[in-house]
Order: sequence, then C-alpha cells, then structure tokens
Amino acid sequence: MALFGRPSERDEQKAQAYARWMQRRNPFAITSMVLGVFSLIELGVLFLGVPGIILGIVALRQLARVDPNDPNAKPRGHRLAWGGITLSFISLIFAAILYLQRRGHA
Repeated sequence: MALFGRPSERDEQKAQAYARWMQRRNPFAITSMVLGVFSLIELGVLFLGVPGIILGIVALRQLARVDPNDPNAKPRGHRLAWGGITLSFISLIFAAILYLQRRGHA
C-alpha cells in the first residue's frame, strides 16, 4: 500500500514481508514492547509499565512451551518480550526516582 500514488510491486512485497514477520511473532511479546516504549516515553506511567512487564512474562512463558513442529505456533518474540520488560522496568525506575525527588522537596 503506497502512501502517495499507486502501490508498486515493491510496496506490495514490503507489505507482505511485514505481514509474515508479524504473523511469526507472539502477540503478547509485540504488545509488551509497544507498552514498554510508550511507558518509557511517558516516564513510568503505571498503567503502561506494569502491563508491559506482565505481558512480557506471559509471552516468555508461552514461547518456552512452543512446539517447533506445530505449524500454527508463533515461535518467535523472545527479544521483543525481553525488550518490553526491560523498557517497562526502566520507566518504572525513572518514575520512582522522579516521585521520590518531588516528594522530598515538598
């Protein structure tokens, strides 16, 4: 799908490659990474950081149980899950530091 003009053959190939990439990843791992990035941008908003960690852990548990012979399994996403957990954890640390500094000055 082209942003401007008509879609080219190359645009269609890119779209199909992205679709295949997404289909092979664990959806909880992708969600964990997205929440981790947004949580870091917002500096530790609890309603983004905590679910990012929880969904990352859920994804890692699911990925540990994947049967490599199952054609419907989504065997990838370990790095996304760890990235989401890490970013969410860092953002929560930033939030705690900012909260404690502000509370100490009040």
